[in-house]
Amino acid sequence: MMRLDPPDTREVDYSKTHNNVTNWFDTEYSKYQRLANIPEISSVRMSLAPKSTVHANGIEDLTVTRANAKQVLEFVEAVINSLGDYKPFLEARYIKKLQAWQIEERLGFGHSQTQTRIRKACALFAQTMDMTAGTQLTAYKDQEWSTC
Repeated sequence: MMRLDPPDTREVDYSKTHNNVTNWFDTEYSKYQRLANIPEISSVRMSLAPKSTVHANGIEDLTVTRANAKQVLEFVEAVINSLGDYKPFLEARYIKKLQAWQIEERLGFGHSQTQTRIRKACALFAQTMDMTAGTQLTAYKDQEWSTC
């Protein structure tokens, strides 16, 4: 029987989560984009026969790496697509790399509304990635209890 974990009741730190998601897209996502776009090596001619199977395995490893990166990008796209009304904000900011004023103009929201929605989109993306991909993008506010 499948057992569900109880919902997390900690309060999300939207600012830190936004920073975590921004960093993830700047580093991890861009890395997967580069790997997915590595050109095919089959058109390169080798003038010397490989001295060992290490070189042959290297080409195969590169093909597998490229395929895995494409799968990660497809998975991230599916997570973004699951965000409903928040999808356009995350997509505009991190996939299309638009500036805040461009997002405001395209989506028809003021500055503070756009920033609020981007942070909420980041929180939803982070929580979904944490649950499905094992990342730790969601940051939580510290729960300090006073004993006065």
